Amino acid sequence: MQRPVLLFTGLAASGAVLAKGLFLGYPKKAYQSGFLTAKEQTIVAACADTLFPAGGPIPLSGTQAGLVEYFDRYVSRLPDQQGVLIRLLLWFIEHGPWVFGPRPVRFTSLPERDRLRVLEAMRTSPIYFRRIAFLSIRTMLTMGYLAHPEVARAMRVKAEKDPFASRRTAS
Repeated sequence: MQRPVLLFTGLAASGAVLAKGLFLGYPKKAYQSGFLTAKEQTIVAACADTLFPAGGPIPLSGTQAGLVEYFDRYVSRLPDQQGVLIRLLLWFIEHGPWVFGPRPVRFTSLPERDRLRVLEAMRTSPIYFRRIAFLSIRTMLTMGYLAHPEVARAMRVKAEKDPFASRRTAS
């Protein structure tokens, strides 16, 4: 009779730890949106500030450049099937260190230097899917970062929001 109780207790504790690791402990939404959940906003913010840290060559960090809002608007315009893929991408980044890392921890719980190591491991991974996941998140966040007016000014470039407009009017 003792074994079933211990087994049930162990399963319940494991389930509670898994649920906490997957769903709990995220801050409230920083940006009220129609697409990203609070968890997803936290993942995007962690990726943005890791790729574009404050005080870098361009002093504006990823979150200061509004990448969470940009990412949300960008993804909300995608077809539903692609939106599901974006959600899976964010979950893969968040929980990838559980599978590929030395210890089970969420990406957003890591300090910046360890998040950088995780992204670098994704970039150089022999596993094609991990490399594509890195390229996908980096591409979307870079588009948003370069679209920010202060970033463009710091780079001394002028963003051309509609590059084909001059061609259409000339025709």
